Amino acid sequence: METLLPPPRLIHLFTLRCNVEQPLDIGQVSSGRRRWVRIVGGSVSGNITGELLMVRTEAEKLTTHVNARYLVKSDDGAHLEIRTEGTRSGPPEVLQRLMEGKPVHHSQYWFHLHIKVEAGCDRYKWMNDRVIVGRALRTKDEVSYDAYFLENTPEFE
Repeated sequence: METLLPPPRLIHLFTLRCNVEQPLDIGQVSSGRRRWVRIVGGSVSGNITGELLMVRTEAEKLTTHVNARYLVKSDDGAHLEIRTEGTRSGPPEVLQRLMEGKPVHHSQYWFHLHIKVEAGCDRYKWMNDRVIVGRALRTKDEVSYDAYFLENTPEFE
């Protein structure tokens, strides 16, 4: 089937790496199993660095629905709020290994994010209006992801 328009390009925006503690399992709530993960350090590649505080995750039948907020301070002193929502899923046996903190190769599951950046500083306001997506990894001690924004593809390439 032919598309209406050429697909957008993905342009790398940043890579975020969070060092995390073991999840705190709150237990079953009306929306599923609730877990919190404390961030104990982290970095953002490029000109953005910052302190990362807390991540809340929700899991139901081993699939994880992420809802996280980060405050980032750039190298030039601007503050940016980054919000992510996404899903980590795959075969049940793979998800069980991830929940137990065991090593799993990224090709065995998917972990995709929708990312919203809000910046008040003029240098970064252009990010406020971008559609940003990410592909993430989860290891025992780290959550990390690459963030990409969608850019129009030139009509005549």
